[in-house]
Amino acid sequence: MLIDHLHCLDRRLIDLSDPLKSDAGRAIDLIQLWVPTERISLHLVDIPSAPERKWPDLLPWMLEDKVLQPVEEMHFVVAGRTDLQLQVMAVSRQDMYEWIRIAENIGVSPLAMAPDFMALPSEPGILSVGWREGMLLVRESNIIGFSAHPDVGWSLVDSIIESSEVAPRISISISDVDMVPAHLRIESNINNSELDWQFSQFPTVNLMSGDFKPKIKTRTWSFWWPVAVSTIFMLGVLVTYLQTSISALQDEVDAHKKVYLTNYSQIFPGPKPQINFLRMEVENRVDQLFQQKQSLRAAPMEAMISLGPIMTECQCDLVSLNVDDEGIELKVTNGKKLISKSLNVPGYQVSLKQAQSSEEDALILSMSPVPGRGK
Repeated sequence: MLIDHLHCLDRRLIDLSDPLKSDAGRAIDLIQLWVPTERISLHLVDIPSAPERKWPDLLPWMLEDKVLQPVEEMHFVVAGRTDLQLQVMAVSRQDMYEWIRIAENIGVSPLAMAPDFMALPSEPGILSVGWREGMLLVRESNIIGFSAHPDVGWSLVDSIIESSEVAPRISISISDVDMVPAHLRIESNINNSELDWQFSQFPTVNLMSGDFKPKIKTRTWSFWWPVAVSTIFMLGVLVTYLQTSISALQDEVDAHKKVYLTNYSQIFPGPKPQINFLRMEVENRVDQLFQQKQSLRAAPMEAMISLGPIMTECQCDLVSLNVDDEGIELKVTNGKKLISKSLNVPGYQVSLKQAQSSEEDALILSMSPVPGRGK
C-alpha cells in the first residue's frame, strides 16, 4: 500500500515526456494520503444519548455553533472518544472532493486520509514538532495536534509547555536548526531530518468515511468484470473449437484407415491386418515381392520361363528335371510332338535327343545359355 503526502504527489509525474515512466502511465494504485492539518479542525462534544448508528446525523447539528461554515458543507469524522466525550474532526466537503480529484489526476486512488501532524511520533510526555513546507507541525497526543506558520506555531508550543503541570519533553525534526527559537534549543532533542511521509506509520483515523468512503473494490470489479467475462467466453469458444476439430480429425483418420485396409485387400491376398500393424505388414509384403522379382531374374528361372512356348501342348510326361547354373535338362516321355516343334529359343542352345533307357519314347531336352549372353 502506497503512503504519501498530498503535496508530494506531483513528484510522481517527474518525467512528463514519457508517461510510461511515471505512475500516471500505469494502472491506478491505491494510496493512503497525508492531508494538510490546517484544513481540519478538532472538536470535543459530549457523547450523545441516542444510539451510535444515529450519531452521523446528530453530530453536524451539535457542532453547528463551533464551525465557521454551514454544516451542510462540512464532513465530520469521529476520531476518538473518552468516557464522556467524542473527538470529532471536521473538514470542508469541498476540500475532500478537491483532494480526491488531485490524487486521481496524478494516477492514484486514495483509500484513506489523515491529518499530516499524525505522521509525527506520538509518545506520552513528549511534544513532537516537525516541518512541512513553511508550516510547523505539532503533535501533543495521539489525536490532538495542529499546524501553523512558525511565528504562531512556536508561540503555541510555548503555551502548551507553560500550561502543562509537568513540562513535556520536546522532540524537534527540522532541517534548519536556526529556525528553532533559542530558548527551546537548550531543552529540546533536535535532529536535522525531515519527515519521511512514505515511511511514517499511518493512523487508524480515516477522513474517508460516509459519503467519501472509497469504492475502489466496486470500481475495480466494474472495470475488470467485462474483461473476465470476455476471457471466459473466449476460453469456452476455444475449448469448443478444439473439441470439434479433434472430433473432425478423428473422423478423417478413421476414414483413411478404412481406405487403407480396402486398398490392402485389393492388392494383397489373405486376412486384413490390424490397422496399427498395417504399415509393417505392407513393408513385409513389398519386400517379399522384391525378393521374388530378384529370384525370377536368376538364370535358371529365366531358362524355365523361356521353355514355356516349347512345352505348351506337348502332351508329354515329365520324368526328371535337373537345373543348375549351366542350364536345364528335362527327361520326358510321350514327347513325339516335341520332335516336330521348332526348338529355337533366343539366347539359349537347345538340343533334343533320344534317352538311353528301356523306354523307347523317352527324350532328353537340354537347354544352356549361349556364351556371352547378357553382356
